[in-house]
Order: sequence, then C-alpha cells, then structure tokens
Amino acid sequence: MANLEIVIDGDGHIFEDAEGIRRHLKSPMKDANITKLMGVFPQLDHLHHSVVQNPEDAFGVSNGVFKDPGVTGWGDFMNKAAIESAVLYPTAGLSYGKIIDLDFAIGACQAYNDWITEAYTEKDNRLHPVALIPMQEPDAAVEELRRVKNQLGMCAAMLPSTGLSNHLGAKMYWPIYEEAERLGIPLAVHGGAHHDLGMNTMNVFAATHAIGHPMGIMIGLAGMLFNGVFDRFPNLRVGFLEGGVAWFLMALERFSGSYHAFTPFDPRDQLLKLPENQTVADYLIGLCKQG
Repeated sequence: MANLEIVIDGDGHIFEDAEGIRRHLKSPMKDANITKLMGVFPQLDHLHHSVVQNPEDAFGVSNGVFKDPGVTGWGDFMNKAAIESAVLYPTAGLSYGKIIDLDFAIGACQAYNDWITEAYTEKDNRLHPVALIPMQEPDAAVEELRRVKNQLGMCAAMLPSTGLSNHLGAKMYWPIYEEAERLGIPLAVHGGAHHDLGMNTMNVFAATHAIGHPMGIMIGLAGMLFNGVFDRFPNLRVGFLEGGVAWFLMALERFSGSYHAFTPFDPRDQLLKLPENQTVADYLIGLCKQG
C-alpha cells in the first residue's frame, strides 16, 4: 500500500544564476559577449513581456518583485511544508530548444547541468534537478544523457515543448529515447515558451499562459504517440508537466475520434498501431496504468 505521508514536489522551479552558469561554459564560449550581455538562454518568448499583477506572495513575489529563494529558501520551504524531496526544473532554461547554434546548445546544457548540481544537489540532497539535453544535436544529447545519469546522478531530463526543428515524435530523436530507456532515466516535456502556437499576437498574458502550457505539451504527446514512440520504446517513461489535467481529457477524446476518422496508411510500419477495437484513449489509459 502506498505511503501517503510522503510528499514530493514533482515540478519545482529555480531561478537561474546566469553568471554562475556562464562560469561553467568552456572557453572560449564563456568569454563570448552574448553570454555576458544576455545570459545563456534565449528569452522565453515576446509574450511574457507584459505588465501583469501577481497575488502577493505568489511565485515568491514580495512587494511586486520576483525573489530568488535559492537553495536555502527551497530548504526552508520544504521544512515548513513537510515536503520530502523536490524535482527542480529551470525557468529561463525552458527556452533552451530555441538555441540555434548547435555548439552553444551543447555547451549551454552541459554548463546548466554542472551549475545546478553544484548549486543545489550538492548543498541539499533532497533537491533533484532535471537535466537539459541538447535535442538540437541528438548524438550529443545521447552523450549528455549518459553523463548526467552516470556522473552527475540527475533524476530525469527535460524536453522543450517548443523551439525545436521537429516534433518530438520525429525519427531523429529516437536514439535519445532508446538511450533514455536503456539508462532508465525518465524524460519530461515541459511547456513555458509559448511562441509559434498560433497566438503570437495575443495581447493578454493570462490567455497566453492558460492556453500555452497545455497546448505545448499536448502537441508533444501527439508527436510521440502517433509516431509510435511508446510502442518502440515500451520501457521509456515520459511525463508532461505544468498543463493541469483537463488537457489530457481533451487529448483522450480528440485523439481517439480523429484517429478513428483519419487512420493513417503506414507501409513502413513506423506509426501507432492499435489492436482491433482498441481506441487511442484505451491505449493512453493503459500506458498511465503501467506507470
């Protein structure tokens, strides 16, 4: 029987120390002007550049200003809330899929992983950061997966929901999924960078935030699902973060109906295959039950 007394924060966030990450870049990359002027990661999107009001004390807001709790603040919060452990995701780093310089994508992911391990895990072993892997260069992503699992002991790796050159089910990413399955390291699709989701001119950020998070991860799920990723790598574990739960109900309904109405031809046997009388909803619910 499950121990319901253990509380785990499965989607915590940190504020990046841009200078700290930059120091972990290899020369000459860390001396490049762009990393000194604009930090390591691209802007999440132009849609976040909006004037809004946050409730006092929400998101660490104090007097209208975001506050970085750091590792000490995280520890204090966990003590007060009786949280056993926390899985930590980036904030600025949610946009890492938008980096188009391949070498810089590789270097930025390595530097972030080294920095967050040093800044958080080594100071409080209850904190478990999720790695960034350079999806832009799949061979390098495979190498980084091995490094963060075997050398840094990181618990999972994040896949960006937007910014990459292809959808997450594309064949170019299959070696990454194969290695993640072999290593037993989970992958997590996380939204947060909302550009190019059909609302680039949305003028109210509340609407952008409400739509962007679930839509980005639902697109990620669709790409992986319909391209047979979960059948091809049956022991691969993938999470879809920070979209609430209602998007998944929509996916169950829409994916099932659309697949029934528009079942693809698959002469190379590379797409989703369902047994007779099984719906996509049945298939997805089965995956969830398997854990």
